[in-house]
Amino acid sequence: MILNSNMQDVVTHSLKCKDANSGYMSPGALFMGSLAGCKILTFMKAAKFYKVEFSDLEVEVEADVRVTENIDDTPFKYQEYDEIRTLYSLKTKSDISEIEKVISLASKFCTVNIAIDDKIKQTFSIEIL
Repeated sequence: MILNSNMQDVVTHSLKCKDANSGYMSPGALFMGSLAGCKILTFMKAAKFYKVEFSDLEVEVEADVRVTENIDDTPFKYQEYDEIRTLYSLKTKSDISEIEKVISLASKFCTVNIAIDDKIKQTFSIEIL
């Protein structure tokens, strides 16, 4: 799930569910989309607070997921997340430490991020374009 913003609009590039041409996103893809959306919006808000100027922001979220046994007597499987990685790509004249400060603040008030189990490892990286 990738989202990007030019400080005006947020554009979503979503992946379709891999299940036999369903055309729908899976619950896992929807979760990743919610997380990416929350991260991009809170990043924008935190950057404004710290007066960090940027353009062409893109947030890409990916996860290591283990599919385990079926849920009760259904064909649906449990999904266990081991690690969630976020890549922030943007154009800015600010240095990495300023961007890290923005990400730290944004992570503290992104409601989807707050809801993630503390046992799931989360990392991020920054790419200055």
